[in-house]
Amino acid sequence: MLNKLKRLPVYLKNVSLLALLWPPATVLRKTNKKYRHLWVVMERGFDARDNAYWFFRYLREKQPQINSCYVIDKNSPDFEKVAKLGPTVSWRSLQHYLMYLSADMLISTHVQPVAPDLMAYYHLRQIGIHPRGKQIFLQHGIIKDEMKWMRYPTMKVDFFASGGKLEYDYLVSEFNYPEGVIQYTGLCRFDNLIRGNNPSNEILVMPTWRGSDYPQGDQFYETAFYKYFQSMLNNPSLLRLLEERDLKLLFYPHIELQKELDKFQSPSERIILANWKDYDVQTLLMRCKLLITDYSSVFFDLGYMEKPVIYYQFDKEEFRKFHYQEGYFSYEEHGFGPVVLSEEALVDAINECAENDFRMKKKYLDRLEAFYPVRDEKNCERTFNILSRMNIQ
Repeated sequence: MLNKLKRLPVYLKNVSLLALLWPPATVLRKTNKKYRHLWVVMERGFDARDNAYWFFRYLREKQPQINSCYVIDKNSPDFEKVAKLGPTVSWRSLQHYLMYLSADMLISTHVQPVAPDLMAYYHLRQIGIHPRGKQIFLQHGIIKDEMKWMRYPTMKVDFFASGGKLEYDYLVSEFNYPEGVIQYTGLCRFDNLIRGNNPSNEILVMPTWRGSDYPQGDQFYETAFYKYFQSMLNNPSLLRLLEERDLKLLFYPHIELQKELDKFQSPSERIILANWKDYDVQTLLMRCKLLITDYSSVFFDLGYMEKPVIYYQFDKEEFRKFHYQEGYFSYEEHGFGPVVLSEEALVDAINECAENDFRMKKKYLDRLEAFYPVRDEKNCERTFNILSRMNIQ
């Protein structure tokens, strides 16, 4: 409640802008072809690396008849690659607001789709204030944890993409959306994973964040996250393994923890502390031979490419204290690799994986097939076909 009160001026500003701009947006939709039958695509407003980017790319390359544009900050490191594909709109600009109000389709990896302020519009939607366009939720990653705030009617969208069969069954049975809203299409970014899978000599370490209340600044040095991962980066056995097998290790924390990246150090040139501005996540996933994560859903992407995963979960109780509660997915029963709790067990698991030439074991391949009965390059196409039918209803 306190956070909502702090954001009250943001809510009031956006309600005022909606009221002010609704009439001109209605006129533009009827008189200006740039605003007519418009599909607007966005991620968080400052990036283009996820399902929305790949769907926009599909639209521009395969469905050029669609009047589509992408919303992104012009100072984003991803701006140029989007601008080469087609029309762009500056995030939170006047044109962004006008297109948000006039579009037929609002397509995004985050909620509320394409909104100038995601959290403000998420809460405004709950009280019935929302744009005219269909709200299309492509997802940021496969859901595995309990997320009550995504359940209907707390969250309302017109399309909710699912990336895997187990996830789809869970969403349909538990999230209470009207029939047909949740669709098992696969995630749009998975198309490129199949096409561009080209492993190199890299191990990728990609832990997730710990929630907005996790200690920050100087207090971060006292956290289990910092202590365990800093110790791993200095582990003599791990450093020796990297040398012997001519491997590199990239340490890439979740974007919400990238601000703490400069606190980590390593004595080896084979370990790279990867800044999000310099490295594209999907490229790293396609290049790596092995992923080490803790609880991040990014391992689902690795599974799609049949690459091995190790779950390093040294702080289960603390993680659940600060982050999402456990959902349907059990790492021990459904995971695509072993769960380890100590640094010694982690290094042993890496060695074992290297001895197996970085291939998934059969029991994990069987789990993979159960989660992904469909693995192909048609996720964008399936999504587009469903949205096209929605658009003419």
